[in-house]
Amino acid sequence: MYIHHRQTLEKLAGKLEKDPSCLAVITSGSVAQGTAKETSDVDVHLLLTDEAYEACNRNNTLSYVDREVSTYEGGYADIKVINLRFLELAAERGNEPTRYAFTGSEVLFSRIPELGELVARIPVYPEENRERNLRDFCAQIYLYAFYFAKEAAKTNDAYLLAHTASNLVFYSGRMILAYNRRLFPSHKALLDAVDAAEHKPNDFRRLAAELLQAPGADKSMRFAAKILAFYNHGLSFEQALGIYVLNNERSWAEQPPSLQDR
Repeated sequence: MYIHHRQTLEKLAGKLEKDPSCLAVITSGSVAQGTAKETSDVDVHLLLTDEAYEACNRNNTLSYVDREVSTYEGGYADIKVINLRFLELAAERGNEPTRYAFTGSEVLFSRIPELGELVARIPVYPEENRERNLRDFCAQIYLYAFYFAKEAAKTNDAYLLAHTASNLVFYSGRMILAYNRRLFPSHKALLDAVDAAEHKPNDFRRLAAELLQAPGADKSMRFAAKILAFYNHGLSFEQALGIYVLNNERSWAEQPPSLQDR
């Protein structure tokens, strides 16, 4: 961590702890993970009382930027507002990007005893999900490469081709991370995370870039074949289709639909 990042974090913590509704300040992002550049911003989770959290939720202010605390030119603090229940749920069943967000996190200030122990339980790979994830990611790869890519090519549907290529890269990357028991950080950091994985197909990043830059049915199938040669769950096409239907077309039956499916 650069000295100016530490100074900014200390200044921010000193400012926030004066507010009685502030229960804790927890580092996040590249500064916590040790990957920050000199010009990087500082990311923190601001833990508030339930009452203060609900007020922020109602006002859509669960995320904000503070530039006044920065001790370096162009810097700022990127603040995400949470409550204690969020941390408890993250440790119990948080999704992978949420878990990853607490990698290397440090509790700068806390009014809650032993909060650090709770935070330390969050950035752990959910082993109980691994086998299912490997299977489900394989099913997605099968469907996008050997069905959707062909359908898009028949009508030269540029949107479907691009959508197919993007999802092939995404689910292939997710499968590689699951194989290595590494958390998925975000779309922004997916390719870097795959690069850092010990076990992966050769030239994954180059092949992914070539597919994304010029999507096509044949290229999609070749890309998928390369990935499935690295890891294949052994699904038949019919099994892959059934798994795809459950995950993509009927997931709303068990939980509220995601934003993209509303």
